[in-house]
Amino acid sequence: MARKVILDVDTGGDDAIAIMTAALCPDLEVVGICTTWGNLPIENTTENTLRVVQLLGMDIPVARGASQAMVKTLFPGRLHNPYTPDFVMDENGNRIGYHDPYLPIPAATIKESNLCAVEFYIKALTESAEKITLIPVGPLTNLALAMRAKPSICEKIEQIVIMGGGHTQRNDTASAEFNIWCDPEAAQVVLTSGCDITIVPLDATHRTALTMDHARRFTEMHTPVGDLTAKLIEERITAYQLLQPANSTGELSTPIHDALAVCAVIDPSVLTEVLYTRVNVDMSGGYADGATIVDTREKQDQPKNCHFALDADIDKFADMLVEYLGRFGG
Repeated sequence: MARKVILDVDTGGDDAIAIMTAALCPDLEVVGICTTWGNLPIENTTENTLRVVQLLGMDIPVARGASQAMVKTLFPGRLHNPYTPDFVMDENGNRIGYHDPYLPIPAATIKESNLCAVEFYIKALTESAEKITLIPVGPLTNLALAMRAKPSICEKIEQIVIMGGGHTQRNDTASAEFNIWCDPEAAQVVLTSGCDITIVPLDATHRTALTMDHARRFTEMHTPVGDLTAKLIEERITAYQLLQPANSTGELSTPIHDALAVCAVIDPSVLTEVLYTRVNVDMSGGYADGATIVDTREKQDQPKNCHFALDADIDKFADMLVEYLGRFGG
């Protein structure tokens, strides 16, 4: 029986690849996709998600979620996402960044769910006969709000696999990874929920950065899914090379963060080093705001609350993407 999952995305390029991987994997049943703010405003992330579902030709509900953090923006002077992501202009005047406002596929004609993301979470989880695995790969605002609104949904959650955080790696600030930094309070709510949680942080995703050679494997599929995947990888490689070089060996590459979280649900062995430990989130509003504090001490003073990945198998990850994205026949 396929494992039921709900994705929570801020689509974005790597989110699109994650959605396609989950939807095309026969071992997963995507019962719904919640959208959130993050990489782009909620209007863009919802439209982009609808575009991907439409490209796949699948009947998957898409529920629009939160447009901002739970409380972070209420504090004067506290930094928050201003929707001004890093980008540069090339010699032809083209904007080069991590995420274009809209994915380069046809505009959506399918419609989003009448339920908002919080309502969708509560309805799907309470009405399901079996437990559901959640894969949030953006800010955790939707899930935290749902847990606060109806705490009993935690009893119906099989596992939560989060893309976010970092121990030795950060990106948005000197202390924090983007998804957790966007809504630290939401992340702390989820991490202290008592659910079975695995975090797939930058430490693992940066170990599975894909190259132009990987992109060519998707081009060779000669399908809309393969073409989109290759294009997104190539664009991200260009952006990372200019804005945040991810590979110290000099080979051009890019992490596909969110897809690794999906692959970790399909086959946990893609994560090769996982620490069971205590993780908290800094919510101070200072220099460490949004940092994931990973307790590596032998003797800890708080209960362990999550599995935190430190490494992953790049070859297995790439092969999984090729296998599942290669199943598209539309």
